[in-house]
Amino acid sequence: MEKWKRDVEHIRQATNLPIEYVQVSQIETAQAQQDWLKNGWEQVALHSSNGVMTLILIETASWHTSARALLDLIFPHVDDPATLPLPKQISNWLLGIVSGSPVAIPAQLEAKWPWKEARVSFLLERCRPDRKGEWDSLQPLLHDFFEGLPDFIPLTQTHALLIVPVSMLDHQKMASELLEWASGLHDLISMEWMESVRLVVGSPLTSPLALGDTLLRQLSLARALQSYRPQMMVAGDWSYPLERWAASLPKEIAAAIANELAAAITIPHMTDEQLETLDTLFARQLNVSDTARQLFLHRNTLLYRLDKLTEQTGLDPRLFPDAVMLQLYLLFRQN
Repeated sequence: MEKWKRDVEHIRQATNLPIEYVQVSQIETAQAQQDWLKNGWEQVALHSSNGVMTLILIETASWHTSARALLDLIFPHVDDPATLPLPKQISNWLLGIVSGSPVAIPAQLEAKWPWKEARVSFLLERCRPDRKGEWDSLQPLLHDFFEGLPDFIPLTQTHALLIVPVSMLDHQKMASELLEWASGLHDLISMEWMESVRLVVGSPLTSPLALGDTLLRQLSLARALQSYRPQMMVAGDWSYPLERWAASLPKEIAAAIANELAAAITIPHMTDEQLETLDTLFARQLNVSDTARQLFLHRNTLLYRLDKLTEQTGLDPRLFPDAVMLQLYLLFRQN
């Protein structure tokens, strides 16, 4: 916003009237607006970019009406977000996060939207953005599934956010329990709504102010799954850190890593059974007994599978250094 900064300087020098160019973070915007308002200033323009909010402010008493009107020719008119209904303010705030053009957190959000109990957010992401079904048509299904009406916020044609009090989840807060709820919700949407939707569930929140950071984590994981685990339709935002890291890399860096891995190791094509075995072993921190239980296998059967993998690849997935190499190889080469 260098142009705005130059315009403010020119206006100040030409008119000698009080006008300020201010940049703050998204989180600080609401407080900054209130502080300037208390001191007799008003906001005449607002712009957001990469989490930075730019405000143009004037000292109201010093500006004649005609001079004030000229500012509308220089800076775009901005409606005061605080005058919008609260649901619209919340929707705009969260939509800004999804679109990459963040806006300020609604002023006094905690006071206006008090939470008497923790809540859990579910990010719903359409896997086929070309589908034209309206998110609102999901409301009756959600009401029956949760035996109540949670907060449901359609954001874009692709994304919607569901915010559910823990009482509607039978007060279940453990990661495994939340994933069970997400899986049940996914099955419901797939069968009844006939849509392919990925669900990313977050950890319980005690304040609406935490929604922004949680939504960012959910979006980050959803994008990582699109690239590296497209068949994974239900996940918790605390999971898949390696995939999230890989998705954050520039494409040329990811390609270079893939080429280095291909030059370092040669691994034959793996069957679905072998991939499932490795995924489960990695998820269970290389614990063979836990992996066997998860796969409903006898421990000796699992050991036989792992011995075969070691024979085929030259890497023993039970050993941490070899497991890391295998996981990176599968991540970058087979995905």
